[in-house]
Amino acid sequence: MTSPIASTPKLRTATPGGRPGRNLEDYGLESRAVARRLISTDFLVLTVLAGALLLLSHFIQFPSGGFALRSGLLFAATAPVAFAVFGLYGSKSLTVSPFDEARALASSLVTLSFVWVILGMLVRPGSFGRPEAAAMMVWLPLAFVSALLIRGIVRGNARRRRPERILIIGAGTVGQLMARRVRSGSDAIVVGFVDDNATTLDESLGDIPILPETGGLNRAIQATGATRLVIAFSGSPSHEVLESLRDSDFGRLPVSIVPRFFEITPPHARISELDGMPLIDLKSAQLSPAARLVKRTLDIVVSAGALIVLAPVFAAVAIAIKIDSPGPVFFRQERLGSRHQPFSIWKFRTMRRDAESLRMDMAHLNEMEGSGPLFKMKEDPRITRIGRFLRRTSIDELPQLINVVRGSMSLVGPRPFVTHEAVQIQGWGQRRLDLAPGITGLWQVRGRNDVPFEEMVQLDYMYVTNWSVWWDLRILLQTIPTVLAQRGAS
Repeated sequence: MTSPIASTPKLRTATPGGRPGRNLEDYGLESRAVARRLISTDFLVLTVLAGALLLLSHFIQFPSGGFALRSGLLFAATAPVAFAVFGLYGSKSLTVSPFDEARALASSLVTLSFVWVILGMLVRPGSFGRPEAAAMMVWLPLAFVSALLIRGIVRGNARRRRPERILIIGAGTVGQLMARRVRSGSDAIVVGFVDDNATTLDESLGDIPILPETGGLNRAIQATGATRLVIAFSGSPSHEVLESLRDSDFGRLPVSIVPRFFEITPPHARISELDGMPLIDLKSAQLSPAARLVKRTLDIVVSAGALIVLAPVFAAVAIAIKIDSPGPVFFRQERLGSRHQPFSIWKFRTMRRDAESLRMDMAHLNEMEGSGPLFKMKEDPRITRIGRFLRRTSIDELPQLINVVRGSMSLVGPRPFVTHEAVQIQGWGQRRLDLAPGITGLWQVRGRNDVPFEEMVQLDYMYVTNWSVWWDLRILLQTIPTVLAQRGAS
């Protein structure tokens, strides 16, 4: 956290954002309009893919190409119904992330495909054979990726036109952390805090007003024009916060609650009930043998396939590195892996040959906030010309696919620290070494070098203790826009 800019809390009057009823009504209208656009785009995308399926039939010689096309068009027409059943056009049409709906989208496509295969075999026996099965194996992933991307574009455009206006109840450490994360990775706007006992705001949040709870939540909502409430940890007693909520008409707004132990609560945690008391269920902190097998299988299949496809890229980068500066193509460095076992990580060389020997002389130039043992500079003079491009595009990380195939790394996992950095992490943070380090991970999608060291360790711990296949797939999908946007790259 940066240094505070004052010794007392900032208590300022918020700039009125209009009547909350008007804001909520406009936001609701926009959400319904987005839902209608999603229905249209889903039908259009699947119809185009049905036409592509017909073209594909000429190459793999469908026995029933025309029937396949008709089935594809009927599939496209009924897909919105299946999507609606799986909640893909719900009240959160505007705010939900594509990564949050990936599971529901995949489930609806697979379910609908299964239904249409059964119906097709009943209506026309023998219409689904090996060629059709091969086409389906190609078509389903294309439909999933295309629909997910188009839906993300539709929502992104809508959110830029009418961003969420978030009012955070609680201006303490957690509330401010929430505000910083919203600002760094979201189209939403934090319009204010509500807290009677607020601490000093971080310098980066100095423009956000703090409104007193004693003034009433309705007044705060009206003053800020909020369209969503996020309940963090207020400095006021819990019963006073609850009373303020109950006395307001907050039920008209979407409400989210930051869990008490958010550091170990993953996005896929489930809510259950015990004798009327809601509970957040966390998975066992140990991966079962079956889970490890699934993760390893995913690593081998994806990384081996990627190495084959990217072979021309490897050759081009190798030539560019040799032309740019003297030295080897690859850079190998000892890192600490799973169960504290050291291994050599592979990267494309991006620095001068004597870069490591110069590091200690440059230690005072470290620019990474809360870096702990890490050393990072945005304008490191040791980086070569081609190396700067490779780092900004993350192409220098591609040789780590070799580590994944060999088993010393995973596609998704904790950050692979250099050995002398990793040994400085003590206590609960050592649990991050229960799994193999990853090419990408929560630290990557949260901003890479922009993430303070302590928060990076917390993210690694959360990942290791709450792993799931869907979380791996989500992180892999989130890595693509993070790399393209060059967030945290240096």
